Amino acid sequence: MRKSMMGKWVSVYSLIVLLLLAGCGNNASGGGDSAKTGAGSGSAATGASADVPALPAAVKERGKLVVGVKVDYPPLGYLDETGQNAGYEIGVVKKMAQYAFGDENAVEFVPVNATNRIPYLESNKIDFIAATLGITEERKKQVDFSTSFFDGGAITVVKKGSDIKAIPDLAGKKVIVIKGSTGSTYLDENVPTAEQIKIESNADAFRALKDGRADAMFHDAVLMSEFVKTSPDYTIVGDQVAFAPMAIGVRKNDTEMLNFVNGSLEQMRKEDYFKTLIEQYMPRAGDLDPMQMIPRPDGAK
Repeated sequence: MRKSMMGKWVSVYSLIVLLLLAGCGNNASGGGDSAKTGAGSGSAATGASADVPALPAAVKERGKLVVGVKVDYPPLGYLDETGQNAGYEIGVVKKMAQYAFGDENAVEFVPVNATNRIPYLESNKIDFIAATLGITEERKKQVDFSTSFFDGGAITVVKKGSDIKAIPDLAGKKVIVIKGSTGSTYLDENVPTAEQIKIESNADAFRALKDGRADAMFHDAVLMSEFVKTSPDYTIVGDQVAFAPMAIGVRKNDTEMLNFVNGSLEQMRKEDYFKTLIEQYMPRAGDLDPMQMIPRPDGAK
């Protein structure tokens, strides 16, 4: 009887030991992968990148990024014909989700505009802003900026056949600008004899150009490149100037998120991924060279 009971206890004990070992083995494996990747739940299982810093624990546990983006600013952030988020900045965020979770779709896009994007960030509705956010001293008081991943400038658009071929040719000409824009300031300082026609909205400015109210329009390179795509009678001429760096906005003192974002952007630069995106969303038009607007690997051509 005692031998029988002893045999049963040995069997039970052996089973418990086996279960404990199996459990420990699983935990060790998962912890090791997570520590290596610093983001997501293990590169072997998810394809998450081991080359970017860790996400904040709460975001990693949630399993997706929540990001404020533009939906009305092609080609940087907009809704395509199927209603899906598309654009250069959208591609950047999807790549971050790929690095973090091994899945480019592990992201929730939250539509924002120039007015609400920083309040959304400050109230924790989003993890960070990827919505045409230019770096300014005033905004630095509210958000921490990533490294720049896009430098938009101002360019000149004229009707094909125009005698305006470069920015100096705007001297003495009627030029449409957006009131208060960097383009307007640039002309004040560099081509003061240009007769600026200052208009409030982009739509009204484009309409004025097509109505022949001016010889040229001098404005944001991104918007003007979209304009010439749908307006074949017009072309871009001359150099791009007045560059203004754009970056991702992160909550003040959110060091872990900023490190993840900056690490992701640096990895994209090394992979020359910005080139892939710019070729997809902003091909060369006239004299505009979009390759001037993005970070490239050292020595890239």
